[in-house]
Amino acid sequence: MHREAPKEWLIRKINCRHFMKSEKGANRVSKYRASHAIVFILGMLAFAFGYFILSTFILVGRPTPEGIVEEWGEICFWPAEDGIYAAVSPKGCYSTSCTAPRLQAGTAVVDLQNARIRLQTRFLLAKVSSFPLPCKDNCEGGGTVQFKIGQLNPNEYAVWFGDEQVGDLQVFSGRPTPRQCFTNEME
Repeated sequence: MHREAPKEWLIRKINCRHFMKSEKGANRVSKYRASHAIVFILGMLAFAFGYFILSTFILVGRPTPEGIVEEWGEICFWPAEDGIYAAVSPKGCYSTSCTAPRLQAGTAVVDLQNARIRLQTRFLLAKVSSFPLPCKDNCEGGGTVQFKIGQLNPNEYAVWFGDEQVGDLQVFSGRPTPRQCFTNEME
């Protein structure tokens, strides 16, 4: 007489085989997903690198003549614990919401022997859109170039901007030197 296996054992055996087949299939799917994820990540990195190269070296906005400001609007001097500081702002009114400073550079030369301070600045400004909003009604968008002049002997110093004498800076002895500003009102 032939004895039959219990049906429970047969069902367990079938389930084990089915589980083994599905595990192999899951490995294939996970390998497939992993390879696609790697390709996707590499593609995004290539896209980001290409955009960086394009925006940094190819689509660079060149300065226009109306964006280069070499004239001064206001020059201010003020004392601090470690010396005298100066700040130069460009001539004109530039809104903070419609103007972006791209470059602010300058030089300051102090001649103690002849009591002269010679300043020179250059501002590179770019127009930016604030559409649909209007430009803010302020004149601080041009920025400022600041200089640390350092300690000055009490004296009256001629302040020059380029080849033009702006005014005289007075450095006092025994009392604090007040903030002194010069404004370019010539049109």
